[in-house]
Order: sequence, then structure tokens, then C-alpha cells
Amino acid sequence: MRYIKTEHLKEGMALGIPFYGLAFEVLKDAGEVLSAQDLEVLDELGYAGVYVDDALSKGIEPDDIIPHDMRINAVRATRDFFAEAELRAKKGGGAPAKDTRDKQMDIIMPIIDALLKNQNRIVDVIDLKSFDYYKYYHAVNVAVLSILIGIESGLGRVQLYELGTASLLHDVGNIFIPKSILNKRGKLTKEEFEIIKSHSQIGFEYLRENFDISIEACMGALQHHERYNGTGYPGKLKRDGISLYGRIIAIAEVYDALTSKRPFRSQSSPSFSMNYMDENAGLLFDPDVFEVFSGLVSLYPSGTCVELDDGTRCITAGNSPGDTATPRLRKLGDLSITIDLQDGEEDERIIAGIIDI
Repeated sequence: MRYIKTEHLKEGMALGIPFYGLAFEVLKDAGEVLSAQDLEVLDELGYAGVYVDDALSKGIEPDDIIPHDMRINAVRATRDFFAEAELRAKKGGGAPAKDTRDKQMDIIMPIIDALLKNQNRIVDVIDLKSFDYYKYYHAVNVAVLSILIGIESGLGRVQLYELGTASLLHDVGNIFIPKSILNKRGKLTKEEFEIIKSHSQIGFEYLRENFDISIEACMGALQHHERYNGTGYPGKLKRDGISLYGRIIAIAEVYDALTSKRPFRSQSSPSFSMNYMDENAGLLFDPDVFEVFSGLVSLYPSGTCVELDDGTRCITAGNSPGDTATPRLRKLGDLSITIDLQDGEEDERIIAGIIDI
């Protein structure tokens, strides 16, 4: 399979991974051929791209860090969970602690178990999502990435559950922000930005009052926009003044936001996003936490096409944890030729960037 941006898709291409509608129904399944109408639907739903199966990518199987069905089920459950929370908020009432805890655990615990079981813990796939449901996909993605960092940092199961819950609910305060501001396509006014910023504090208070959730998890959700150098909000906290959960969620949240297509911003590639974050490690992000994260995210996920600095065009055939910048490659035009960039003495070429073919 290979990843193709929506604008480069062509009628007749075979889909590699299903894409879903707004009711989370499968609109087109893996193996089915894309029609002209499918291309229009993908564009309308705001998909940045999809995976296709073709001769150029034969035998390449991008592997999601958790099972694909589990991710979709988690997104669906998160949508329902947030809808209930929004309804309760409008009515001015809370929810029974057991009710919320059961729903939280139903989403978080399977993700923790799947990640602990996975022996090849590397993010090696570009996430497929509609921007209409961005906030639900974003919540689940941030939870997955945060838990992944937590596992590699040696956190125990109780801490992983707290971290997963905090990351899943980090933006719950947005249910109190006017949608006209949240979905505004143009630049926010100073007043509008201050309203947006209030979601962290509002969410913290709402979580403490209405959810069966630890104070550590609440603090993690509160601090996801704090920055290592003290330029974040709401508290302008610095370094270890930010909780570990807050420092982890901040990194996961920014990465998923950068690599997502939004109505007001295009999707950035994993390599661009990680390079930006690397440049800001020690400034905006905890450098130690980012070092853990950087060993878990491939810069050039399997199924992406890249160009080397000498102009050679290739397709990424696979990545390994801890060595995320030098994937295994196949040369386009002659897929029998493999290129190993991991041995710098044997091949000194480097990847210039991801290309669209």
C-alpha cells in the first residue's frame, strides 16, 4: 500500500484501508475501486489522503500502532462520550461517577493493553480522518501517543490509565466554547483567542466536578498548552513546574495537530512536524520526553514516496523503532532494488523529502 493525498487520487485506484462516513459506516472497503463519486466524497469529508494498493507498493503493509478497528471504535465511543458530556453541561448537571469511569475505561484500557502487547511500538502510518470529526480522532490519537510515550518512559498501569484519561479528555473544555470561534477559518481576534485559551481552565474545573478522575489526570489535562520555557497557558509554568502528564500530552497534542488537515490549515508531513518539534525541544517541549517520542515516530512512514538527495525516487518499505529517520526503501521504476540508508558507510545518500506521485 502507499499513501496518496486526496488531490492526487485517480478514479480506478484500489483502496488499501477503508474510509468512513460521518456515522462511522464503511463508505468504501479495502480492495474496492475508487469511483469519481468516491473522490468527491473524500474531498467533502476533508480526508487529507488515503492508502491505495497498487503495483508500486506491492507487499508494503503499513501497520497501525493499535488495531484499526480498535481505533475506529475508540473514536466512535469518544464521540458518544463527548456528546453526553455536552448534553449534561447544557443541562447544568453532572454525571454519576461510576457511569463516567466505566466509559473512560472502555476506551482507555483496550488501548493500553494493545500497546503493551505490541512488540514493534512505532508510529509508522499516516492517520486517516475526516476533519468534520477531527476533535474525536484528535482525542483518541493524543491518548494513543501519550500512552505510548508513557510506556516507553516506564510508567505503571495506574499511571498509564491516568495519563490516557487526561489525554483523551484534554480538550473537553471546548464544549463550552462557541462553535463559531472554534471553527473560524480566518485569523482569530485577540478577544477570540482569549476565549479559546479559557478551555483549559474550564475543562479542568468540569473534570474535577463531574468525572471520576484523579487530580493528577485533571492537572495533565489543564496543562496541555503549557510550554517548557514558560510561554504557554493558562499558568505560564516552566520546566518541572509542569506535571509529567502535562509535558507528555503537550508533545502528543502538537504532533497530532500538525499532522492533521484542518479547515484553516493543510496537513504537515511527519518529517516536517518532527523536525519542527525537534528544533523546539528544550524551548517549547521537554527535551527528555521529546527524545523518547522521537524514537517512536517514523519520519517517512511505510507507503510514502520519497526522493533522495541525488534525485532517486523511492517508496518506503518499512521502519524500525529507535531508527526512525532511515527507513528501508525500494527504488521506484525497479522495485527489485532495495536501498539501505542505515549503513552510512555503504550508502551516504539522505532523504530530501516526501513527494507526491
